Amino acid sequence: MYELLKRAAYPRSSAYDPVWLMTNMMGPCSVWLTEALTADVALAPDLHVVDLGCGKAMSSIFLAREFGVRVTAVDPWISADKNEERIADAGLSGIVDAVHADARAYVPPDGGVDGLVSVDAFHYFAQEPGALDVLTDPVKKGGQVAVVVPGLREDGWPTHLAGHWQESFWTFKSVEWWKQLFNGAPGLRVDRVTTVDWGLSEDWISWADACDQWADSVGRQPYELEAAMLRADSQRSLVFVMLNATRL
Repeated sequence: MYELLKRAAYPRSSAYDPVWLMTNMMGPCSVWLTEALTADVALAPDLHVVDLGCGKAMSSIFLAREFGVRVTAVDPWISADKNEERIADAGLSGIVDAVHADARAYVPPDGGVDGLVSVDAFHYFAQEPGALDVLTDPVKKGGQVAVVVPGLREDGWPTHLAGHWQESFWTFKSVEWWKQLFNGAPGLRVDRVTTVDWGLSEDWISWADACDQWADSVGRQPYELEAAMLRADSQRSLVFVMLNATRL
């Protein structure tokens, strides 16, 4: 199954322990998404980045390990203690700090942070009126905001996925919806809006299939439903939306 995780599109991620990727997964591969999201983002060791909705801190660990940035890993669902254990195991204590908090309640250090990253989480807490301004306010002027969220090519119920649709999918918005949200924020300049296909693409099918095989091998709940949904979609509706912006 592990050969399914060696993808040419993600050379940095392919070097990571597949058991670590599987054990800490919380949905689509956050390390792959982080690599895709940061391909055109200027990150350097002297920068401090906040990772909002970091889950099990996989994206935070990737950012620190690959770019040397200091990361504050913020998540409302996973305890800071558990994430600190993962961070220590990765040899990144003191470089990545875990915070258990709602993204909208995160209190930045004096002077703010140099950048904001959010991988597969921003759609849960950025859709309320005024939330985007609150979430991006800690970023210093000239700092970068980089977000990737699951979404749809166009707004509307994808009827061909009726048998696969889950309640949480109502947070999926179209590329155009996200573009308008970011363009409407007075404190942001939108630099890029693009997509990562999440339909019948080899990468995401491979991830779903690998997760299913791994779950079966360790006695966890199988993941074949996700793979079936991706195949049923066949690239008609499901995408990941990537947004890059600069704080004004």
